[in-house]
Formats: sequence, structure tokens, C-alpha cells
Amino acid sequence: MALQGSKIIATERHLHLAARAQVGLVRVRLWTGASPVEGVVLFNGSLQLDDGVVCVGDALGVTTFRQGFGGTGARRILVSADDPGNASRIDVVLDPGTREVALTSCRDRPIPLVRVADSVKLDSMDELGLILSAHDVPINRLAAALKLIFLTAENDDGVRSSAMTTFRIRMIGEWVRWVSPAMTEVEASSIVSFISKKLPDVSPVDVDSFSVGIAFEVMARAEA
Repeated sequence: MALQGSKIIATERHLHLAARAQVGLVRVRLWTGASPVEGVVLFNGSLQLDDGVVCVGDALGVTTFRQGFGGTGARRILVSADDPGNASRIDVVLDPGTREVALTSCRDRPIPLVRVADSVKLDSMDELGLILSAHDVPINRLAAALKLIFLTAENDDGVRSSAMTTFRIRMIGEWVRWVSPAMTEVEASSIVSFISKKLPDVSPVDVDSFSVGIAFEVMARAEA
């Protein structure tokens, strides 16, 4: 499948996309049902997945990644890239949606939209995962995650689910470690504990300002 100057070419079962040469990393993310609305769409069609597996690799065969998604046969695929013809960030979406949905965010602190399939209904855990799926606009994403936790800390009976809240705060701790790669597990645990102590018994009156303030404090601790 020679590109011959093309940005992307396709056959019934394969896509070949031009990425930048071996001067830096190329990041490929796989999504299904929900994905960020980012980059330039280079392909929006169907591929035949005989075994329900998507395989991503480079032309030299140095790196290969395989992920099973089930559902053999023709599957709709959407591929977008940050820099067509010289891509360094590529998103591959199985069963992409057409609905563009705004995730929970704080006032004046937007985060990118996500594209959601009609068959997908995002719950609060899905939404938190999507908020923490990237590290662009870190303050905005962190504040959005905190706001979501504050707003969903109570179950339908008005009782706080401490176990679920703790798990979600730990997700933030792991996310912060990717922002600061030198951070240790002990330091991440300290941030988790800090956030837990900041969580009020009831949702704050101005949850947006409250969440943004904590986000700045957390990032300051992460960068210390």
C-alpha cells in the first residue's frame, strides 16, 4: 500500500496514513462509541474486520498494537489527525457518532466536545473518563472532573457514596501523575488525600469557582 504522496489510502481491510518520520513520537488513540472532536477527518467509511480486531502499527513493523472490539464484519471507522500528511496525533474511532456533546465543565473553562453515537448513553463514570482522557487545558479538565465529582457524590437517596467518590478521586490522582511524570505514588496519594479533605459535605454554592480554585491548588502541588 504505497502512499505515493497521499495523506491516507484505504483498501477493504487496511488504512495507510502518512505520519511524521522518526523524529518524535506518534500517538494513536482508539475509541469506540464516543470520541473527542479533534483534528482533521481523513477517513470516514467502512473497513472489514474479519476477527473484530483493530491492529495499529508502523510501516517498519517495529511497533504493533492489537485491540479486540468484537462484532466481525464491516465496521464504520473514522480517522482524524492533527497534521494531515505529517501526523503526530491520530484518533481511530469505531462506530463513531454524529452527536457533538459538551461534557461537564466549569464556567469560562471549556473542554473539547466529544462525538457520541446515538446508541451510547454516557453515565457519570463514562463522562469522567472522557474528561480525564487527555491533558490539554489541564486546569480546565481537572476543574471539570472535580465539579463532576462534587455534583455526583450523592446517590439517588441523597446519601454520599464514599467508596465511589474515593475511586473517582483516585482517577484524578492517576491523571495528575501523567501531567507530572516524576511524581511518585506517595505524592499522588497525598494529592488524593488533599482533594478528599477539600470535598465538602454538601455541594458548594458556586461549584465552578470552588472547583477551579482546587484545580489550581492541585496543579501547584503537582509542579512543586
